[in-house]
Amino acid sequence: MPIRTLEFGVTGLLELIPEPLHAALERVERTVQYGDGELIQRRGDDTRGLSIVRRGTVRFGTVGSDGEERTLIILGSGHVFGELTCFADLPRTFDARAFGPTVIGQVDKADVDPLVRQHPEFAVALLQTLSTKLHGALGFIEDLRRLDVIVHVAKLLSTMAKTDKVGVSLEVTQASLAETLGITRAPVAQALATLEEEGLLRRGYGRVEVPDVAALRAWVDERLVVPVIA
Repeated sequence: MPIRTLEFGVTGLLELIPEPLHAALERVERTVQYGDGELIQRRGDDTRGLSIVRRGTVRFGTVGSDGEERTLIILGSGHVFGELTCFADLPRTFDARAFGPTVIGQVDKADVDPLVRQHPEFAVALLQTLSTKLHGALGFIEDLRRLDVIVHVAKLLSTMAKTDKVGVSLEVTQASLAETLGITRAPVAQALATLEEEGLLRRGYGRVEVPDVAALRAWVDERLVVPVIA
């Protein structure tokens, strides 16, 4: 299961807007059901509008030079995508596929504009969700540039864990971690082995056990501190 997700610690659009706006959205949106793996949008599509994940999960990715599709991020129920098509007149940025049975509420740009004008709180909520995505993307780029693989793997695992102190079992494979980081499996396997030697996790078949999430986060935080050079 790919783990680069905005669900952890991030509030979705539907949780940010007041009840009257929920009704207003439902009046103008068109719901579409997708089966597991079904294409929702293709990179470069010029469909203008918002896409709201009403149920299920959406995987976003690109196709590499080897023809393999690589997952970059996933969005869960309550989240939205397509903002840039409405406010920057840009095409869809990534391929998107349903991850399990998924229902999407499609809202055309012609219906988005009046909602934004009539309900300033809707515009604020959209700005908040878009800013959160930008923050996450910039942080991910920074991590790729400056963190060792072992620290990056540990940070992703600690992000995937939704708790602070209780041990958790994460359904994740070496392949999905490597796919998320854009590297081969070998360095990921080595990183996991090192973290296991440190007592920070235990590897299992298709999963990683983290006995103490707080300890893993503390280990990561120690290595994120920028040294001061006098």
